[in-house]
Amino acid sequence: MTDNAACERLLARLTVASWDDQAAWNRHSASRGLLALEYLRRMAIWADALGVPRQWPFFDLAVVFDPSVETDPAWLQRLETEVGRELGTLTEQVLTDMFRWASLGGRPKERFPEFGDPYEPMVQVFERGGEIYPGHGSIELYAAPIPYLRITERLAQPPFPIDAATLDEVDEKDRIRVEESLARRAAKRAEQEPT
Repeated sequence: MTDNAACERLLARLTVASWDDQAAWNRHSASRGLLALEYLRRMAIWADALGVPRQWPFFDLAVVFDPSVETDPAWLQRLETEVGRELGTLTEQVLTDMFRWASLGGRPKERFPEFGDPYEPMVQVFERGGEIYPGHGSIELYAAPIPYLRITERLAQPPFPIDAATLDEVDEKDRIRVEESLARRAAKRAEQEPT
């Protein structure tokens, strides 16, 4: 049975994401990096629990969980229509399985009640500033690569809280750090200029 209501909720969130907002990319670069790390950690937990660690980090988790789950391309098509363009290959791959996962409804939580939603961190990556791109052993975000590392390292990684207040605080600290760094550089240049 397909949970269309869960897919509609996911579509609603993704439709209003900051897909092409460069200011959002800049403003949320620190939190997007931490969300990507949390996504890799959660996917490692699911891959390990389902016995497919070699398929990690990007694999069709919903299909591994339930091989009978179907891919309904309408969800991705509707999203791309709302966004006004096709999304990148890695983004589409993740989104396709995200919709499959949503279609499973509460079945994953019934089987693994202690596990966090594997896709929630990635939904927030998209909401906070657009797409992800494949790198060389990393997820490429607008500002920086996030290395996959080994699955054992991601399994050992402590969880990161992904509530809005924590993420906003991370971004604010990063903004202050960048401003202070720029101010120090400007002061140093001013000192070196001849009078």
